[in-house]
Amino acid sequence: MEIRQIQVGYDKLQDRVLLRMSTTDECEFRFWLTRRFVKRLWGLLVKLLEQDKAVRQQIDEDTRRTVLGIQHEGFVQQGDFSRDFEERPYHLPLGKEPVLLAQGEGKQRDDGAYVLGLHTQDGKKIDIALDTKLLHLVSKLLSDAVARADWDIKLVMLHTAGETPTAEAPAPRRFN
Repeated sequence: MEIRQIQVGYDKLQDRVLLRMSTTDECEFRFWLTRRFVKRLWGLLVKLLEQDKAVRQQIDEDTRRTVLGIQHEGFVQQGDFSRDFEERPYHLPLGKEPVLLAQGEGKQRDDGAYVLGLHTQDGKKIDIALDTKLLHLVSKLLSDAVARADWDIKLVMLHTAGETPTAEAPAPRRFN
């Protein structure tokens, strides 16, 4: 299963971020992300991006941040954010209504790709395989949605040494 399209938007009525993801095998997954979940997810996404080989191999922190920033800007420029989410008769494995995400985890595989594990409130889990480009694009979509949410949080990709990617403590490799 490969990702075909991702949409991240803010729902004012729910005061949550809605993540919709369609796959090449004609499935669609819909998830609610709370403010608390987004803050922790952001820390995890940044930690994963920092594991990229081009970033990791840099000697000092400033150079790593610079390389990460260059990667992010480059991948964002390549992204196509103009198309609407395709409304098709997708199979909905988790149901028509979005499910609340409660936990997330991430790791980098030996081939350099990333796996983002999303756990629902009722114990279901979906693993999403992402390459570096897609991870940057998801980060951009999430950041844009949160900027529209008026949640008084700013998701920052590049932080200075000693700071965390969000206002909270550093995100562990797994959170709940």
